Amino acid sequence: MKRILSIVTAVFILSVGNATAEMGVGITGNYASVETSGSETLRQGGATTSATHDHDVLVPELFIEFIGDRAAVGLAYIPVQELGSKSRSDSNSDGDTGDYKAEAEVDAHVMAYVDINLTEVYGQTLYAKGGVSHAKISTLESLNSGSTYKDQNVWGTTIGLGLKSDLGSGGLYYKTDLTFTRYDEYKETNSVGNMIKADTEVLSGKLSLGYKF
Repeated sequence: MKRILSIVTAVFILSVGNATAEMGVGITGNYASVETSGSETLRQGGATTSATHDHDVLVPELFIEFIGDRAAVGLAYIPVQELGSKSRSDSNSDGDTGDYKAEAEVDAHVMAYVDINLTEVYGQTLYAKGGVSHAKISTLESLNSGSTYKDQNVWGTTIGLGLKSDLGSGGLYYKTDLTFTRYDEYKETNSVGNMIKADTEVLSGKLSLGYKF
């Protein structure tokens, strides 16, 4: 969290840094297409299985930002975002017979971002977005062995494009973003020696309604 606050402060000074900056707060509808690819290496025999899982989800997002003439700098918060689940049943001679369900979610996702104004398009401002995220990947698996994988904190990077414009003269405004986020690899070995690795990417379409003052 300290790293995110430092980034916000530095980018605010460099990109906004003027006396006319306004504060905006709002809510976002985030339609996210989540792709997770991973592998599991079993404790006996060293057999490795790989899979890719796609999951679409609509999640709410809250944001607060400082808006200047050239850019906006802010923080966005998502309470929880599902990564999806996948199940399998196994029967073999290696001691791994049973039902397995892999499931995970991203908790307490915080992103520091900057929206840099590029040009005007039909009365709207086109901007480029860049962000750094911090989140906790919580594992909710159900394994035949009774063991579990630990939760991990990960970093992510976001790039994207968006459009924004005021809604009348009452302080309301809207933003729409298309963003791509890639998270650090999750890698963990459980108490019985099974190891998993997973990479997660998220393509998001966002529509935000804000109020500035």
